[in-house]
Amino acid sequence: MSNSDDKKMPLPTFSGMGMPMNVAFDVEDDIGEEVTRRIGGTPSFNPSFAPVTFDQQVFSTGPSISTAPFKAATAPSIDVVGPSAWKLTDATVLPEFHPLERTAVFVPNTSPNQVAYRVSAILRERSIQADFQDSKAKCVTADNVDFRVFLYRGQKQYSHGIIVEVQRRFGNSINFYADTQAILDAAEGKTVAPPDKKAKTLPLVEEEQDGDVVSSSSLDFVAKMLTHTGQDAQYLALQTLSSLTDREKMGKTTAGDVAKVLLTPGNEVGVTVLEIIMKRSGEQDEHGIRLMAMTVLCNVLTALNGNVSANLQALLRPVMMEELQNAEENPQMAFISAKCLEPLLNYSMDDGELYSALRGALQVGKDKHAGLAEIAEKCLQTMEH
Repeated sequence: MSNSDDKKMPLPTFSGMGMPMNVAFDVEDDIGEEVTRRIGGTPSFNPSFAPVTFDQQVFSTGPSISTAPFKAATAPSIDVVGPSAWKLTDATVLPEFHPLERTAVFVPNTSPNQVAYRVSAILRERSIQADFQDSKAKCVTADNVDFRVFLYRGQKQYSHGIIVEVQRRFGNSINFYADTQAILDAAEGKTVAPPDKKAKTLPLVEEEQDGDVVSSSSLDFVAKMLTHTGQDAQYLALQTLSSLTDREKMGKTTAGDVAKVLLTPGNEVGVTVLEIIMKRSGEQDEHGIRLMAMTVLCNVLTALNGNVSANLQALLRPVMMEELQNAEENPQMAFISAKCLEPLLNYSMDDGELYSALRGALQVGKDKHAGLAEIAEKCLQTMEH
């Protein structure tokens, strides 16, 4: 192909437009696994070659790629410190037939290490658990949204910069869209506002509504869904239960009533939730079912201000202890466990072993997970007074 023909070819903009130069023909990304789990399924091969989207949510992803002459990277390298930093000497080159998501940006004249540092810093600040694997970060938000962040080095005229792409894999929440925008902005070196301390939620009922009617029909639905063998059905059931026990969504009265029902001896939904929780952390939790069950437990304990039986406390103590001790491997689960522990500290769970586990979790939180650091600090302060 001549140089004049090459100049006529359309260039990708990384701002949500079609990318005819990056069409996948049923090939697996060279960066690894679970391509089929990518939200949206197999890319469409219609004439527009539109990339897979996040529920049609459009993000402002910055300016188009500059077509100015190549210029060597001028951004200063930064000294990355701390075990949580994403240390990346070089990024994987963008696969030739890879269709980028709309949630992607191009960062010119910047080293892979610097972009990786910016991303890891914003993930920690927003309490997003991340496992860094070369040019990929496997992430889980506090709302149990599973997603990936990929860093690619551009080719040819784009070799002077890094492409950052976010791909959602499982789950969804209102907060996730803000998290995605924050990641992309941080990657570009923009100033990102601190995350809202109060999570965005959609209230489902007014406090004056009849909570008994709402909770009774919903709990019947949850009970039926939990009997299904499919993990998607179980996840939906626990997600519904999480909303029913959330005081921000249902109000204190309804959430408290549902919590009491769940802890009634012999309640089948409550028993199933506890059975899921009692599975040890070493077992794989691909669909986040155990994490969601722990979230339900956290909501229940919060709704009841920790006023539960001594038998239940004794049952839960080793579980929370284990998760706090395993904070390095799973800071998100340690975060939920510490939140479960907080209301219980008003009663009889104050002891030296838990204190030591919280101290360890606090340090992990400072390195990896801002939310874990904050809640662990609160628990330690309660135990010290």
